[in-house]
Amino acid sequence: MKNNVLNSGRKIAAAVFLMTAVVANAQAPVPPSEPRPGMERPGPETIREISTVTGKVSKMAVNEDFVYDGFYITSNGESVLVKFPPHLGSQITALAKNGSSVSVKGIADIAPNGEKSFRMNSLIANGKTVEDVAPAIPQTPPQEVSVSESGTITQLQKNKEGDAVVGIIIGNTILKMPPHIYQQQGQSLVNGAKISFTGFKKPENSGEVAEKKYTIVHARTISVNGKEYAL
Repeated sequence: MKNNVLNSGRKIAAAVFLMTAVVANAQAPVPPSEPRPGMERPGPETIREISTVTGKVSKMAVNEDFVYDGFYITSNGESVLVKFPPHLGSQITALAKNGSSVSVKGIADIAPNGEKSFRMNSLIANGKTVEDVAPAIPQTPPQEVSVSESGTITQLQKNKEGDAVVGIIIGNTILKMPPHIYQQQGQSLVNGAKISFTGFKKPENSGEVAEKKYTIVHARTISVNGKEYAL
């Protein structure tokens, strides 16, 4: 009898021990895993020094919508691209004309194509100063305007490096599409090809100045060679 009681007690004790161990392991804190290579946590952004560059304006620069967003100056015998937000275009094009002497405060950088660039914080030209301030918020948001048009491709717009298509020029319209569409439809989207499209016009933004007036359309559908595609 005593042996039976003793054996039962041992079994109960063993069961209690196992249950306690399971609970303890379940509640034990899991140490944070180290990030895998290539997944390291980003460090704090490096502070950038503001410096000043002076020189004479040699020519203006435009973005992919042919809107002015920079100008070149010759400084100490080197050509430097000064970049500014497009909404400051009307102020800067009025002051930074070709041959004008300018003083620019900003942050030195290197453009994707390797040329020296300078992101403008402020500019002084002809005794006047232009500061990089955010654009005013319009009281009435611009309305989306849908379009449905057709025409003939007159030019494929390339990026500055010349290795990728960034737009299709159809008369005075530039049709914008996701990059992979140009790659998938590259054999169809050529000069002289007929194309139909629907999409939305890019609204005109206050302060922007265009080198050439184009209607910018972001495509929703295109039809080429008798086939229609949704984008």
